[in-house]
Amino acid sequence: MHGAGADIFTANMYLAEDRILCWELVSKRRGQWILHYVKSAYAETDVPDEVPELISQRRRWLNGSFFAAVHSTVKFGYIYRSSHTAARKFWIHVELVYQTFNLIFSWFSLGNYYIAFYILSNAMEDKSFGIAGIKVINLVLNYMYLGLLVTCYLLALGNRPQGSKKWYTIAFIGFGIVTIYMTFSAFFLAFRGISDIASQSQNGTLTFGDFFTNSIFRNIVVSLLATLGLYIFASLLFFEPWHMITSFVQYLLMAPSYIAVLNVYAFANVHDVSWGTKGDNKVATDLGTVSAAGKNKNEVEVVVPTEQKDINAAYEDALHVLSQKPEKAVPKPDLNQKQEDYYRNFRTNVLLVWTLTNGLLGAVVVSTAGKADDKGAQNAVKGYMGFVLFSVAALAFVRFCGSTAYLIIRLFAGE
Repeated sequence: MHGAGADIFTANMYLAEDRILCWELVSKRRGQWILHYVKSAYAETDVPDEVPELISQRRRWLNGSFFAAVHSTVKFGYIYRSSHTAARKFWIHVELVYQTFNLIFSWFSLGNYYIAFYILSNAMEDKSFGIAGIKVINLVLNYMYLGLLVTCYLLALGNRPQGSKKWYTIAFIGFGIVTIYMTFSAFFLAFRGISDIASQSQNGTLTFGDFFTNSIFRNIVVSLLATLGLYIFASLLFFEPWHMITSFVQYLLMAPSYIAVLNVYAFANVHDVSWGTKGDNKVATDLGTVSAAGKNKNEVEVVVPTEQKDINAAYEDALHVLSQKPEKAVPKPDLNQKQEDYYRNFRTNVLLVWTLTNGLLGAVVVSTAGKADDKGAQNAVKGYMGFVLFSVAALAFVRFCGSTAYLIIRLFAGE
């Protein structure tokens, strides 16, 4: 679409041409087209094997899927022009609710992940835990997190991933360290929450309501068990648990990089609508060649006037030119440059809104979050942290229900 006169929204939307094609088929006027997932199908692809190739590929996928999702959400009314049954339209409406929430949740993923990091690290400062030097560790990791994020912004605004491979690799490793600390904090807090429940049970004061009044147990233990449990149970249902063993750790370590590195690069390069696959990440240009004539390539010939009359004549001509008011040159519009400026201005607006909204969310939640060293870890993980964790669990539950329904239907109807 680049260079074909398309607006930037459409150009990005068609980077996810498979999603647009599927949406247009399902919402086709007076049509009843449906899509089927075929579990037995397989494909081979040339996957990225280095960080720069991954970043370039994900830029296309992230921007394409985001704008395609916005298009299908805004144009959801198209479904009413189709001839689908009322029951099918009802389930498509259910999917709309899921997709809309998932789209909004994804938009704020940059702020939400930092909030989760801040709250988990802050909860570790509970004085009852007695962890020496925890405030220093949190301070260092917090500055490292923000420093890496600023680095990713600076790299994304002009540098090609292929030219900044070392810095991007450092960012991936740095955010992996942050994930390790967050994972340790989550399981440590979960252990403490279970210990508190167990101590109440031994004292004979435990009630069923205590499981939900204990914010650590409710927000961290329950949500983590629900999310991880759904993934493990679903993999066992489909008799494919191997990816949980071979890929889950890598996925977990790269989770913040998908948000803080890949998302930042994607939104900072919305104006780039190239394909982004291996070898297709720059515009081919030909600057031409310069060749010297003559035997001695270190010498040049310059013709200058030597006669006094010729010098005076040249001087008079120069004075005459300077005395004349030049005609105002009417700039001719360069359509390619105009389109490029439009694309880049759109990029700036999207990146600005995305950054400010996520920054505002993070600033509000972090500034209002309770301090664990004053009010304890239970108070620190209350409120918004619970919303984030249970939102992740709820989205996973919806996907689990869909995959399980497919499995049941496949047992009776086949593929």
